[in-house]
Amino acid sequence: MSLPTLTGLLALLPLALGPLPVAEKSIKAGLCQGGSVEIPLKRKAPPEPPCNAKACHSGSCRKRFDLAQ
Repeated sequence: MSLPTLTGLLALLPLALGPLPVAEKSIKAGLCQGGSVEIPLKRKAPPEPPCNAKACHSGSCRKRFDLAQ
């Protein structure tokens, strides 16, 4: 393949792939009488990564034994 042909094919690549999916913020449901209801989606924050034992200076990320049990 020549360079102009390859460049032309690379230029058409976004057209072949189409638009990227977008994260939905709500669900729209149609009702029997022709109306619609929009239900907002609440996203949870991603969980925090666990404590890395090498990076903890105090060692407080370990489970402690409860003497009251």
